[in-house]
Amino acid sequence: MSNSLIVLFIVFLSFIPCTSLKILVYSPAYGPSHTNFMARLADTLTEAGHNVTFFTPIMDESRRNQLGVKLTKDVIKLEQDETMKKRKVTIDNVMSLFWTMDVTSENGHRCLETIHQQAVLTCDNMFRNKELIEKLRSKDYDVGLAEPLMTCGLALFRHLGIDKVVLTNSCVNYDVMIPATGEPEDTSYLPCMFSLKISLKFGKKFPAMNSQVTDKMTFAERLENYNLFYLMYDTFGKMFDDETKMYRSHLGEEFPNWRELVADASLHFINAIPSIDFPRPSLQKTIAIGGISIDVEQIDAIENTEDSEFSEILDRRPKNMLISFGTLARSSDMPEDFKNNLIQVFKSEPNCTFIWKYETDDVSFADGVDNVVFVKWLPQKALLKDKRMTAFLTHGGLGSTTEAAFLAIPTIMFPIFADQSRNSNMLGRHGMSIVLHKRDLGNFQKLRNSFHEVLNNEKYRLNAKKVSEMVRNQPLNPKELVVKYIEFVGKYGPFPHMSPYSLKMPYYQRYNYDIYAFKTGLFLVPILLICIVFKLVISYFPVTIVSKDTKGKME
Repeated sequence: MSNSLIVLFIVFLSFIPCTSLKILVYSPAYGPSHTNFMARLADTLTEAGHNVTFFTPIMDESRRNQLGVKLTKDVIKLEQDETMKKRKVTIDNVMSLFWTMDVTSENGHRCLETIHQQAVLTCDNMFRNKELIEKLRSKDYDVGLAEPLMTCGLALFRHLGIDKVVLTNSCVNYDVMIPATGEPEDTSYLPCMFSLKISLKFGKKFPAMNSQVTDKMTFAERLENYNLFYLMYDTFGKMFDDETKMYRSHLGEEFPNWRELVADASLHFINAIPSIDFPRPSLQKTIAIGGISIDVEQIDAIENTEDSEFSEILDRRPKNMLISFGTLARSSDMPEDFKNNLIQVFKSEPNCTFIWKYETDDVSFADGVDNVVFVKWLPQKALLKDKRMTAFLTHGGLGSTTEAAFLAIPTIMFPIFADQSRNSNMLGRHGMSIVLHKRDLGNFQKLRNSFHEVLNNEKYRLNAKKVSEMVRNQPLNPKELVVKYIEFVGKYGPFPHMSPYSLKMPYYQRYNYDIYAFKTGLFLVPILLICIVFKLVISYFPVTIVSKDTKGKME
């Protein structure tokens, strides 16, 4: 065959369409970080040539337009019904509490009170929309993707006949998913999702805490980590149980519960980067796709801020720090003494411009301070990429944490709630971040020392550069992983053989309690038999006790 014919043949093959999968992505409009992650997965699969539907029930009305999808055009919204509109349940009503409230094993259940209500209401609303469900059923989807922050999406997949399901975790891993998928719960060295460092003395908790929790824990920290892990396991479980009751009221009492639906999932994507995350054991079907939300090529192609309104701001002083606490914890809700302390710290660093993402125009507390700029919106990735940016103060959300890692920017972390403490310490252990407790915002001296350290000590920049090089050069590209694994599931799934048998075992067998009891018995039974024999010998051969009276006569 001539070279020209070979070339023509190759060109012909390139135009042969690949088999496309029909994929349903279930992503309730709740939190921007969650929907952005799911949108990234949807767009990645759309870009790979698959037919993707992005189905988003509106859980929180204020988030209805924060979906994040760009390439995926088939977007279906499920509007709130009258019951949901009357309840007006939104996380914004409670977020201000977390500026001063620590999540512990005593109050951790409060973290899910709002989402618990929203999840059950959304589940009821969805299964009452028979017409919408039949519309989804008619598309005959091959694969379903849903985040196990709630489980009604898994019930929807089963109801639609989608048996090839992938769990997609926008965080590293929800505590409840570890035992639910059959992974070991190693709380002795693995910080749980809501972990905080806490001191104990004689069983009573000190009020003072900090956020520096790593895999090296004291007894008190391990005790709190253990208690908090199982509290959140129970709290999530109660929410999932209520979802089960709701969808069973529509689908019948014989419909599988959430534990069965989770166990039957073919794969479990988690938003973790193995090279910088805490090491942990996992199953073969748990796939780390950390960095999927960061498109390196797109970041590198971001236009420099030299032509933007921020360029003049960045040129004002030799150093710059970006300040953002994300979209849930509003800076405007921060306690006044925290704000005033930050302003005083700004004044102590006159060679640095502080660009603060702030939600309102009420910034009178900063009157007379010329090195702080308040903005309601900012191009975060572009600013972090700019060589003039010196440091980043953030709450430790996984999105901001990942951006800091990829863009080699030193950080000061003030975790507010949820997984933010764990994310922050993930970078802190690599020496590119200073992790403080949010209560330290009220400690001027500690605050000032931390700011001065991160702005002037070159080691943070060097460590951040090393982390950036690692995550940018991961051996396995997360986008390719997502596409290849979804295609693998679509072609060969589901994979019941990949679910560990431990999920079907009673707890005393799963954790070897019966073996421990047997081993203990092997040790104790011989001792007990010896004691019994000794007692019998004494009873059959009584010992005569001989004594003398006071006169020396024998009795």
